[in-house]
Amino acid sequence: MILQIDAGNTFVKWRISDGGDIVERGTQPTEVVTHAGLAIETTTTLSDALLCSVANKALTQTLHDQVLNQFDIPLQLARVSQESAGVRCGYKSPETLGVDRWLAAVAAYQEFNGSVLVIDAGSAITMDLVGPLGEHVGGYILPGLTLMRKSLWQGTEAVQAEPAEAQSMLVPGTSTQDAVNRGCLLTVVAAIERIAGQYPATIVVTGGDGGLILNAMSLSAVHSPDLVLDGLAVPGIDYSGALDQ
Repeated sequence: MILQIDAGNTFVKWRISDGGDIVERGTQPTEVVTHAGLAIETTTTLSDALLCSVANKALTQTLHDQVLNQFDIPLQLARVSQESAGVRCGYKSPETLGVDRWLAAVAAYQEFNGSVLVIDAGSAITMDLVGPLGEHVGGYILPGLTLMRKSLWQGTEAVQAEPAEAQSMLVPGTSTQDAVNRGCLLTVVAAIERIAGQYPATIVVTGGDGGLILNAMSLSAVHSPDLVLDGLAVPGIDYSGALDQ
């Protein structure tokens, strides 16, 4: 049994897998996990506990202590390396690439065995390109949909920042709220489709807003909600990350 954890700035996703079977899984707010740990019910013995984290150090320490106390095994932290599982990092300093982006790119390349454009739609929206021979050529980062909406509503009291529906994105908004929400979604979709037109590849979408973006796109894409967790399962990932990173 293996515990895999994807710790983001807003939510922590985790699952316990036994080969190809998922035994238990959950999604919890990062703030809650930082103070109380994961709500894991299983008492089954675990062989490994693997973590991808872009969250705060306090969360990593909480998870380390929980895994050690509850399962008597060390927590292994994934890190970005120059090369893993056939994918070569395109950053001059690999350690400056977000480990979640790296794992998603590796997992997507392993699954589709060719060029991929990986979209991770979370607090930020990241786009990473991997070429046909496994060369990670870099990527782009945009504010996430929630962050875009909040930035436009900052300082105003009139309207709540609610997400737009994908099917209404191309219909001009008839209220300020609609105009903002549809404009934010349109901005993201237009950016993705422009990049996809420049770099032909299989488009793989993950992250909390992944489903909304996928439904709004005119291009064919694959929805892979657990892509980062899948990356933790790929052989060859470097788990030499330090607890104080």
